[in-house]
Amino acid sequence: MAKNVLDLLMWHPKWDIEECVISYVHRGAQRNLKTINGSEISRLERGFIILKDGRSIPYHRVVKIVCGDSFIWKKQEKG
Repeated sequence: MAKNVLDLLMWHPKWDIEECVISYVHRGAQRNLKTINGSEISRLERGFIILKDGRSIPYHRVVKIVCGDSFIWKKQEKG
């Protein structure tokens, strides 16, 4: 689901991915979460977000996407 939202944000003329902040699970980080700015994204591949510095983030780790003042998407809790 996160990939579909990110695809929309990258390609739809209404949105600018560079104004977005993506939060994802990163074990060992404070609260096990890290964030990246949309401007750090190089491309979206089948299973991963590829960053300009070469790092990759699996889509299943994305938990929240915010663009400007708009809350765009949040991963649903299991249960």
